[in-house]
Amino acid sequence: MTPAERQARLADVYDAEILPAYAARFVALLAQAIAPRPAARVVELGCATGALTQELARRFDLDTHLSAFDASPAFIAQARARIESDAAAHAQVALAARAEVPAAVPLDDRCADLVVSNLAIAEAPDPHAAVREAARLLVPGGELAISAPLRGSWAEFIDLFRDVLRENGKQESLGALDRYLTTLPDTDGLSRWLAAAGLTQIEIVTARWEILFKSAREFFYAPLVELGPLADWKRLSGRGDQMQDVFFFTKEAIDTYFKNRVFAVSVVGAVAIGRK
Repeated sequence: MTPAERQARLADVYDAEILPAYAARFVALLAQAIAPRPAARVVELGCATGALTQELARRFDLDTHLSAFDASPAFIAQARARIESDAAAHAQVALAARAEVPAAVPLDDRCADLVVSNLAIAEAPDPHAAVREAARLLVPGGELAISAPLRGSWAEFIDLFRDVLRENGKQESLGALDRYLTTLPDTDGLSRWLAAAGLTQIEIVTARWEILFKSAREFFYAPLVELGPLADWKRLSGRGDQMQDVFFFTKEAIDTYFKNRVFAVSVVGAVAIGRK
């Protein structure tokens, strides 16, 4: 499979599996928090397959110019098809694949009334730098709106994972898990991202929901988990046989505690809005 074919397959998986259970909930939070304005200049960073792009194109007027970027050409192709097939999309939309987004954006300073990002800034290697880059694009009085999962997401898994590490005497992994959790933002941390970029009048809205899995196997093989936090969790548990043992016992713990019940896992989502 070529890299292009792999990316196209990933875009299909994103639309079929990750968007409905996860990313679309953040889209809805952003859509509720953003107030449309006439003839706006809007920039979207990390548009994925265009679910938020489509919502913005529907809600903003014909004189609005919406520039949407993503690192994946396959995602951009999917987003373009979504917008072009939607008769209710009013705003003028330009989509582009840029590998450096959201760390760097090929636009001038003070070019946007609104910058939005659904999860992409939060998932960037350096969210602080990505927020600063987004703030650079804003005119005075402009707004940045970003969504992010907060600390407390995946709590049901984390609790069982911690129990397994403790019962198996994995003190080093327990310490690594605690350090990892402190890197995940809470509402205060999310607010500090925006404040450090010079934004003010910061508002944060949160929501909690559950994603249901029939078994531990379904959980670990779900694209949302496999392509999301699973790599970090594996890194925390060690290498080779050590990692395999930890995840075997964690799988057993899930299936034991949730026997004949679904495994309900919480997601804590937030939208933060700041003004320049």
